[in-house]
Amino acid sequence: MPERRKFRRKDLLFYARVYDSKSGRTIGNLLNITPDGAMVLSEKQVDSALVMELHIELPDGIATKQELVFTAKSLWCQPDINPEFYDVGFQFDKVSDEDGKIIQRMIEEYGFRE
Repeated sequence: MPERRKFRRKDLLFYARVYDSKSGRTIGNLLNITPDGAMVLSEKQVDSALVMELHIELPDGIATKQELVFTAKSLWCQPDINPEFYDVGFQFDKVSDEDGKIIQRMIEEYGFRE
């Protein structure tokens, strides 16, 4: 499958909890992020093409708010290297300029150095 991502994924040095506001269900933990999307480590399988309002908890000091909230679509879900978990790829929809800056700051401050 050809790579269609505009930005390279950036693995993070922390785990942020991700949950769906409609169901209140925890989806999992944020593994990596780009300005366009994220990969989440989940204990449960997530259907593809599912649109959710996601909340991503932010680390202290990264922004004046405690979480990012936006709509995202699940593009894929596959078993993680640990068979008890799933990796889920989300594409963000309509990220505000403010939230885009927060995501960029997360990548710069908490992304693994290459």
